[in-house]
Amino acid sequence: MTMLVDVAVERYRFVCGRCGRAWTADYDVQYVSDDVGATFAFYRLDGVPVPPPTGGEVTCPNCGAMGVAVIPEGRRDSSPARLDSDEPRLRVTTTGEQRRAAAPHLPAVVSRT
Repeated sequence: MTMLVDVAVERYRFVCGRCGRAWTADYDVQYVSDDVGATFAFYRLDGVPVPPPTGGEVTCPNCGAMGVAVIPEGRRDSSPARLDSDEPRLRVTTTGEQRRAAAPHLPAVVSRT
């Protein structure tokens, strides 16, 4: 049985080695353990599954170069909630589709310089 063990937003800064373009992006990351205890990280950017930003596959949006430096800038944990805790909660009566339609989109790319 797989188990969600951690959820976070991780911010990375990127700097192109060719043209000098710099930008930051926030990745939604889910850490999942499998039956044998191995943990895997799943990255999403704007809700789309993507390779990890540290995997060497980031290209510069300005010049297309692959020589992009990746600098982790920060992390905001969002631990999975537990029903057996005494944390405040709200019973949800809307569907996921309704909640997504009601909220404005927050882009993952937060700044470009």
